[in-house]
Amino acid sequence: MNKEMTMKKESMTTKVGGFLNRNSMYIALALVCAMCMGSTVFAVDALWNTLAGLIETWVTRLGAVVMLVGGVMFGLGWKSDDAEQKSRGISTIIAGAIVMAVAALTSTFFS
Repeated sequence: MNKEMTMKKESMTTKVGGFLNRNSMYIALALVCAMCMGSTVFAVDALWNTLAGLIETWVTRLGAVVMLVGGVMFGLGWKSDDAEQKSRGISTIIAGAIVMAVAALTSTFFS
């Protein structure tokens, strides 16, 4: 009985060894691919953070420009005493502030 167990273990070891010998190139290739994918994940994460920072910066600037345009519209409406132009100016200022607030929150959404 003990001899049969030893033979089965040797047979199994021989089979596993033979499999590893035959497929060693494929196993090494799979390990290299797995290591490369790990670094790709870090590269994609860095790219994602860069894009999030870029979006935050430029959308904040866009909101500031919209607020500036709204301020000019409001000032011109005040000068000509035009209620509709004042209202549009205030609405544009508020829209620019909303755009800036959403841009400031991108770090919360994208992290």
